Amino acid sequence: MSIIDYTSPFYEAVLSLRNDILRRPLGLNLYEEDLHEDRDQYIVIAVMEHQLQACLMLKILDHITVKIRQLAVATSMQHKGVGLMIMTYAENFCALNNYTIVELHARKTAVGFYKKLGYQTDGIEFEEVGIPHVKMTKNLS
Repeated sequence: MSIIDYTSPFYEAVLSLRNDILRRPLGLNLYEEDLHEDRDQYIVIAVMEHQLQACLMLKILDHITVKIRQLAVATSMQHKGVGLMIMTYAENFCALNNYTIVELHARKTAVGFYKKLGYQTDGIEFEEVGIPHVKMTKNLS
């Protein structure tokens, strides 16, 4: 597990994983989106045997709040605890840097995963990238 930025040699693999896992199944293409915000975000990665297995984005919203975006786990590593490990690493990074609130937009199909990690729904269901999502938050303090 480590934190990188968009200048890392792993960044292209991050884009590919995000596209393969999060966009392509919806008929979308990440490479057609505006990715300039990636420059201002922390990128958390999980690498095994020199291969990217999972990633997520951390967007700083204010002095206490971070938004987790685009958690993607390689298909071969899903349901093996990698999502839990990268989320725990990201939350620890946030806590160590004095962020106390984490928020995210969970796909409706992933709400159960985030609830197991202590996230609570915050608001009503909405559509994002063409599918149902719900805002979730967690207090790290």
